[in-house]
Amino acid sequence: MSRTSIQKAIDQFPDLTDFGMGIFRYTTKPTTPEEREAKFKQNQAALLDSVDSFEKTCDWLSTKKKIKTINSKHSSYGLKHMAEHEIGYITNGVFIAAAIHCGFDIKIDGGPNVMINISEKSLKNCENL
Repeated sequence: MSRTSIQKAIDQFPDLTDFGMGIFRYTTKPTTPEEREAKFKQNQAALLDSVDSFEKTCDWLSTKKKIKTINSKHSSYGLKHMAEHEIGYITNGVFIAAAIHCGFDIKIDGGPNVMINISEKSLKNCENL
């Protein structure tokens, strides 16, 4: 697993950044399209540089079962918090990239978060549930 694996996730979902899908849009001042594009590229570069977190997240996800349908009880943001209790801090984008790499199905939620087809039973022992 490497930057190549993260890049493959970005290739599948071009809006994927360290933040999640897209970039943080709430700001105290309006930004130009050029500033937003620069921020987007900066956030994708940060995601590509997160190899250690990505590998830890893939290891965590490898202990979880996939189900046929999307689990709508937890967003990627909530799941990342569950994982953090065991593996330390990760970003939403790292969690999403790892889920893609590990073969989970992704449903974009309309914001930065996604839903995945993760088994509720496999989350039973996670803190935060």
